Formats: sequence, structure tokens, C-alpha cells
Amino acid sequence: MKTRLILIYAIILIINSQALNGQADSCCNCMNKITYEPGLSGEISALPFDTATNFNKDWVIGDIFLIDGGIIRNKYIKYNGLLDELFWVEPKSGKTVKLDKEAIMQFHFQDVQGDTSVHFRKIKIKQDILTDSIETYGQLIYEGNLSLYVSHKFRLIRTELTRRNGILFENGIHEEEPVYILRYKHIKTSVYKNLSRQNLYAFAPEKKEEIKRFFKQTKLLRIQNYPDIIMLMKFLNSILD
Repeated sequence: MKTRLILIYAIILIINSQALNGQADSCCNCMNKITYEPGLSGEISALPFDTATNFNKDWVIGDIFLIDGGIIRNKYIKYNGLLDELFWVEPKSGKTVKLDKEAIMQFHFQDVQGDTSVHFRKIKIKQDILTDSIETYGQLIYEGNLSLYVSHKFRLIRTELTRRNGILFENGIHEEEPVYILRYKHIKTSVYKNLSRQNLYAFAPEKKEEIKRFFKQTKLLRIQNYPDIIMLMKFLNSILD
């Protein structure tokens, strides 16, 4: 009889313990995931130590366009290319919040060093045949039947030791390695590390001769800056249309 009672008490203790653990996990999740206003949610998170991985150095007022069609305007936001995440500084607490990517369709910086046209959109890309498609924020550079996005990726080049409050930390130093995304009428998406002639020939092999003439007439050896990229995109749209 005593053995049976001990066994029953043990079972009750195990069940209560699991219930309490479940409640604790639920509370932790609630604390990490916070809804600040309708459509705007995320979790408190620090930005990377390497500030060079931030697209905008300072917090910039911007508008956030949600998947459900809502628009949240005039928020101080910052985009980090290393993490591919959008951050918001919560005004009351001053804390940095990493916003839920799943809820966001695009965002627009109202003024980045005088440029009011900076838009980022969430797009799905497949970088190679061995990996699944991923969703990334791409900066919209040119929009047409053929659109161009730039994904501001980074690679680690070295690490440095820094001391903060008497404690040594190892911090990564990164170098930008942008990815160019060509998207034609939402039916063809290609990803390249640069906009070389060979990559353009591969994208539109039937237009190879026209592309050759473009480079010959413009005397462009490499496509490096945004004015050259815009000129190239206008040309490609004209021959693809």
C-alpha cells in the first residue's frame, strides 16, 4: 500500500513539474516577443558590434509597410545587412527592438543623407542549387519589367579583441559583399555577385549582341556606381520589352 501511494505521489509531482515548466517557457516567450502596437511586434535585441554592417549609421525616420496591408509611419528605424533585420528604437524605453520579418513587406527611409528614394522590399531568392529559397530584404535600385535589387550582405574578414568593463570580447570585422538580384516580371529571378557582361549574357542570351553593342558604345569597362547601373537597367528594359 505504501509503495502504491509513493508511486502516485511521484506521478503527481512529475505532472505538476511539467506544467510549471510549460508556464515558465510560455512566460519567457511572452517576454521576448512583445507587441507594441497593432502590426508592430518584435523582441529586444542588440545591434552587432561592427557598426559598419548598418545600412544607415544613424536612426532614420521611416515607414513600414506590412504584409496585411497596414502602414506604420514615422518610426525611427535602422537596417542591418549582416543580420538582414530591421530594427526600431522604442521611444518610451529607448530600447532597440528587432522587428518581426514575417509581418513586414517593405520599408522606406524618408531621408538617408538627402536621398528620399531608399526602399527595401522583402523578396525570395535562391542563391545556389544546393540551398532552399530564402527571404531577404533587397534595396530597390530600379523598377520596371526588369527590376534590380541589391542585398547588402557582409563577410567576416577578421576578428578583434576589445575590453569592455574589464572583460575581453571577440568582435567580428566585416566587409560588404553585395548581391545583385535581377527580377523579370516576377517570373524570373537571378542572383549575381556583380553585373558583369558574362552574367548579363547568361541572364538574356538572346540579347547578347545588343548587350555587347551597349558596352562598346558607352565604353563602360565595369558597372560600378549607381548612375551606371541605372543607365544599364534602362537599356536592358528597352531591349527586353
